[in-house]
Amino acid sequence: MSGADHYEVLNVERSASAAEIRSAYRKMALKVHPDQGGNAALFRLVQEAWSTLSDPAKRAAYDRSLDGHTPRPEPRQPAPEPPRQPEPEHQWTWSTDQPWSSTPPGPDQVRSDGAGPVLIYPTFGQWRIPGLVALGVYAVLVGIVLVSTRYDNFMAYVLSVATAAMVVVVLPPHWSRRVPLRGLFKLLGVLMGLGYLVTLLPFVHIGMSGADRALVIALVAGLFVVRFVTGRWSKYYELDRVIDRQAAFEFNLWGTPGEPLVNDTLAAPISPYDALLQRRTANLLDPVLTALPGAKLVNGAQLEAMVVDHLLLNGHRAALIVSLVGPGGTYSLDAYGGLQLDGQPLQSPSPALEAAVESWRRRLRQVDVRGFLIIHPDAGGTVRTQDRADAKVTCLSAQSAARELHAWLQPEGSKVYRTVLYDILHRAPYGLT
Repeated sequence: MSGADHYEVLNVERSASAAEIRSAYRKMALKVHPDQGGNAALFRLVQEAWSTLSDPAKRAAYDRSLDGHTPRPEPRQPAPEPPRQPEPEHQWTWSTDQPWSSTPPGPDQVRSDGAGPVLIYPTFGQWRIPGLVALGVYAVLVGIVLVSTRYDNFMAYVLSVATAAMVVVVLPPHWSRRVPLRGLFKLLGVLMGLGYLVTLLPFVHIGMSGADRALVIALVAGLFVVRFVTGRWSKYYELDRVIDRQAAFEFNLWGTPGEPLVNDTLAAPISPYDALLQRRTANLLDPVLTALPGAKLVNGAQLEAMVVDHLLLNGHRAALIVSLVGPGGTYSLDAYGGLQLDGQPLQSPSPALEAAVESWRRRLRQVDVRGFLIIHPDAGGTVRTQDRADAKVTCLSAQSAARELHAWLQPEGSKVYRTVLYDILHRAPYGLT
């Protein structure tokens, strides 16, 4: 029996009818199909669950195995909890209280039964509560000013509107975008903040009491402090929208082999031969994604104008991958990063890959970045590799590439750091900091 409960995989009860199982399978298969950017490992679990539960004889035998060979309960009756089975190595599983097809674990929540890999969802919402509290306090301060103002002339009304506009300045950007005439209100709020700041200068004497002066200081300081806090809240809110917890769990593939990740004029055109080679290498990497459900493959990863064929990310390790086709023999890298075949220099993309490794290391300072040059043998050839331990780039034969990449990435477990993934996908291609 598979390590994952087939009923949990399809998110149905054990008493579900054949029609309910069929409907759940269709919905789940469409959701996690690799062609739709889904997870290949999860798609295999869905296929295995359908193969078993769609056949009445197989389903009956499966139910008996869950119950320890006890009779199956009558339909629509509560089924006993199936016993936990040890998971095979590298097999992802959810705990029994929440099937994997439902909402992923909450912030910083870890789900594991101690045998399979662990998948962690770092939270982006940690600034929401401080932002709401700071915004609420600032709104109260502005309200105190508005209530205590004497409205005995037209200028008092103008200044009150400008003071109220200071709240628009400190709103989180994803809220302020919905405010009509927000540009005008922000300008008024900033000018009013500067006006309050002027009243605090030593040479300005307007006869403010100590309480009034403290209130003005709080308004001016809050304009900067609250805006910073709500700005951080809004930034991470945008991160959640672009790479939410659901997407970080379900998707392990971005970009298309043979195409640039960002469709702009910076990326050089890719020849049909190189596109075919990149698709061949991407297929070779599929077993790594299957074994490490938290691993993410970015095809055509781009750092400004610098493009690499593939970036394979798992936790705080990133493998930059390019490939070539060569004759059989022993491949190695010399002290200058040049590729050699049986001791003779060979033209290759390895120097450019080494430069890419340096650039990505400067970009992702908290990530261990290494380069891997995968060599596909031509017809009838056998590729062997020799590498230096201190090299930035490692040569791999196509036959052993998946195994060796998995061995290098596996110590990270199966962790998803969405801030790193967001940087790779949405900031690095444009050189944003």
